[in-house]
Amino acid sequence: MGDVYYSCLLSDADKRLPVYVTTAGEWSHQEPVQRPGGFLSYQLLLAVSGEGVLEVDDQTLPVKTGQVICLFPGVPHRYEAVREPWGLMFVSLAGSLCGPLLEQAGIMKSGVYPITDLFAMRSGLFNILTAARSEGAYSGVECSKLIYSLLLDLPRYVQTSQHDYHQQVERLQPVIRYIRQHCHLPLTIELLAKQVGITPQYLCLLFKKTLNVRPMEYVNRERINLSKELMLLESEVKIGEIAKRTGFDHPSYFCTVFKRMEGLTPEAFKKVHGH
Repeated sequence: MGDVYYSCLLSDADKRLPVYVTTAGEWSHQEPVQRPGGFLSYQLLLAVSGEGVLEVDDQTLPVKTGQVICLFPGVPHRYEAVREPWGLMFVSLAGSLCGPLLEQAGIMKSGVYPITDLFAMRSGLFNILTAARSEGAYSGVECSKLIYSLLLDLPRYVQTSQHDYHQQVERLQPVIRYIRQHCHLPLTIELLAKQVGITPQYLCLLFKKTLNVRPMEYVNRERINLSKELMLLESEVKIGEIAKRTGFDHPSYFCTVFKRMEGLTPEAFKKVHGH
């Protein structure tokens, strides 16, 4: 596509969208950029050739082909090429959902993030550039749809390192302890997320990436484990009472979850163990 830059024509209605594009473009050779006061909106910059370096938060980070720079609003930064030509595709975005959607992908601050599917990421940015270039009456809405779709897919593209994995496991420990101690009580994803000060969406992402289960599925597993302990230790207790004491609202739902996880009903489990 060559060197292109588009400043989106946004209506007041466009600016009320939860996420929208303000500028988009591509440079075949990125000139040095220094912003002591940061940028007004979020930015995603995909390195498509060469190598560069990003200075942000008192760090100097290398930027290689196939990596994305993410810049948060108002964060001072500087970037430049170290191996030319340094080609970048970029999009600037704003709106109330930008932060939460980036957080879902594990992007919590300005920095450099490896991408596992360069083709998909580049295609997504190319589609946004094409929509921005049209400058039609609905180009703002079209760009909004495209950037929203790209951000939803971002968790699939952003690579998580082994170091990050262990950090994520550690970060989940307070939630896991809370679930084990309170699984017999009513629990919600919002309540669990508060234990570590993150959004429910990011909590779901952490559970899926580290434990390969959703948070409430993990809760149900702990409840089923507790129910098995109760059935073995207190064989005379009725199934309805077991369900109530392990956090299930209805015995029928308890039986459904138990059979799905254990392969047999609670009554069959008791018989197998001689109760």
